[in-house]
Amino acid sequence: MTRGPMVLYLLLTLGVGAAIVWGMVDIQIVHGDEWRALGVRREAGLRSDPARRGNIYSSDGKILATTVTECDLYLDLHNRLEVDERGNVKYDKKGNPVESGPVVDSNFNLYLDTLCLMLADAMPGRTASYYRERIAVERAKERPRRCFLVQRDVPYSVWLQITRLPGWSRAVVRQVDGQSVVHQVRAHIYGNMAGNTIGFRNRKESGSYTGLEGYYDSILRGQDGLLNCRRLTKGIWLPDEPYARKEVAQRTDTTTIDTIVLQRRIDGSSIVSTIDTRYQDIAEASLRKALNMYGGTAGCAMLMEMSTGYMLACVNLAVDTAAHEYLEVRDRNIAVSDVYEPGSTFKTVILTAILGDPEVQIDTTMRLPARYKNFGGVNGEIKDDHGGWDSLTLKQVMEQSSNVGMSDLGWRYYNHRRDTLRHRVERMFPYGKINPDVNAPEYKTYVNDLHRSNRDFLNFCYGYSTRVSALQLLTFYNGLGAGGRMVKPLFCKAIIDKEGKTTEIKPVVLNANMCDKRAAALMHDMLEGVVENGTGNNIKNTTYGIAGKTGTAVHSYSNMRRYNASFAGFFPSENPRYTCLVMLENIPVYGRQAAVVFKTISDCVVAVDKGLSNGGVKSVWPRLEDDSAMTQQRPALTKGRERDIKALYKKLRLPYEETDSATTWVSYVAATDSTKGHYVPYKPISGRVPNCYGMTAKDAIALLHEEGYKVKVNGYGKVRSQSPQANQAANSGMTVVLELR
Repeated sequence: MTRGPMVLYLLLTLGVGAAIVWGMVDIQIVHGDEWRALGVRREAGLRSDPARRGNIYSSDGKILATTVTECDLYLDLHNRLEVDERGNVKYDKKGNPVESGPVVDSNFNLYLDTLCLMLADAMPGRTASYYRERIAVERAKERPRRCFLVQRDVPYSVWLQITRLPGWSRAVVRQVDGQSVVHQVRAHIYGNMAGNTIGFRNRKESGSYTGLEGYYDSILRGQDGLLNCRRLTKGIWLPDEPYARKEVAQRTDTTTIDTIVLQRRIDGSSIVSTIDTRYQDIAEASLRKALNMYGGTAGCAMLMEMSTGYMLACVNLAVDTAAHEYLEVRDRNIAVSDVYEPGSTFKTVILTAILGDPEVQIDTTMRLPARYKNFGGVNGEIKDDHGGWDSLTLKQVMEQSSNVGMSDLGWRYYNHRRDTLRHRVERMFPYGKINPDVNAPEYKTYVNDLHRSNRDFLNFCYGYSTRVSALQLLTFYNGLGAGGRMVKPLFCKAIIDKEGKTTEIKPVVLNANMCDKRAAALMHDMLEGVVENGTGNNIKNTTYGIAGKTGTAVHSYSNMRRYNASFAGFFPSENPRYTCLVMLENIPVYGRQAAVVFKTISDCVVAVDKGLSNGGVKSVWPRLEDDSAMTQQRPALTKGRERDIKALYKKLRLPYEETDSATTWVSYVAATDSTKGHYVPYKPISGRVPNCYGMTAKDAIALLHEEGYKVKVNGYGKVRSQSPQANQAANSGMTVVLELR
């Protein structure tokens, strides 16, 4: 090699070496701090440690809402055969083609049905064939997707089982666009039940909620932790100092430095709602049944404990056009947010206000010459939907829900001082916002200007010309039943912190004396009369007594009459402990449907609340002086085994007159003017079909088998008919058909 090329080679080597040395100096010394800081930011940093949201419990100890883990199931369905340099398919030692991809065909075909069945069991409304077809079609494409969405919001336990299917682990995608497919969601354990009371997450503002979730958000949410963490592997970070609380300086630009405080995660506290799942379930079922039967756009049913204001049940059902059924529709809290003209249930408010006026006498009688009456040139006569009475007392006006009677009362005492009546009502009725402890809008309620026309004034006297919410009306009735003590409706009764300490939420009194006790007592008596003698008599004859008022507000759409049917009241009538209101919106038929729903709820409460037996419920058996009168009240079992009937009478502590000691079966003979009701021996006639009428299925089958007959039973209950008829001639071995009801 000549000298010239050698010199050139040496110079080139020295130049490259110098460049390398300079690069090292630049990286380690000149810009060393900058690169080291970048490395720290990539491998270490501040990470949030999300707090777990607290649970919402029912008052009977069940979980209504909690945080659960769900996953979006994505599959990588890409798969292809391996080929050599010549394009020929490769084979393994066993002669099987070599495949590459997340899941090979053998495992795919073997476990696809298992995967689809798991998904179908976990996701209501979807079948295994639906998932199989979707996955198989995608897999058969020339270029299957590497990130194919199969189903969102799959329970974590199911998702985990899918990842453990043989050969499927690599096919389940863990991250999409850098985000984990695993996420925490809020779940209502009882599905749609009490949905608006519990609350939903708002769509527009992802961090806010409605219902109890929204009102107690700061308590339920807790406090997220903030930790210094170091990357272990891709997507996995470990805290340097798990629970250190210290300030960390962080530069945000060239001139300022923000200070961040590291903090421990504090999980949210839990709350105990006032909702009782037993009452909520029966209220929802009975309200839905009424809406399905009569139609309508929506309805609500509420049950309140009188002394505390605790809402034991709050149902808000509206038509879900997608599901074609009545459900708790998101953001439709009918009880709190809907305002409407109440109709006759508001007559209780008007009459309570009038009875507090010293000028009004309780023995006032209204002359009602007809169902229609004209007042002072009013456009259109005031009318009653039924009646035709010559005169009515104040109690009868309330019992018969007379629009004419209420108008006559208002016209007689307040025509020239309408503002007086309005102010008395507004002082007594909670027209302002109640601000219940659920996140739901409360819209403006009002009374029309009563001086604008005579018609507006008279309408106000029987429940129109004013708009209120169902919750406001329930609050009033609750205060009336409590003798004038109005309490605030409460949906939460206690807060449970992380240490298990319970802080009870005390009742809040809105108005200690909303009306005088005399007016409350008089109205109590009138409302009992409504159920016993008036428009609410379709739910009378209860063992515990109901005091309440029916209401039907009429309105029209496109010349079609529609009605808001309601019933509000309290029970037991002698010593009230619960208040209930039921309202059906926009039903096409006029009637007393809401009262039936009310009674279904009250029957359930009385059956469950054992405390009502201590003086709150009227005795089933009247107090009678002599044993002969008591004998007439005993339960009459038409026919049965004597030993069973004797045991029942002994349990009830009632006297039983012995019959023939050798008798197996006895039959009841009703009382007459000269004899008591009593049992006599019953002996079937040989060769003739026994009379099984009134027997239980168990006793009837036993009797027929003893006589050698076969038996077929239809229905349940007691025997109401049989074929062949009783006492007909029949051969042994014949089949007797019993109809039970």
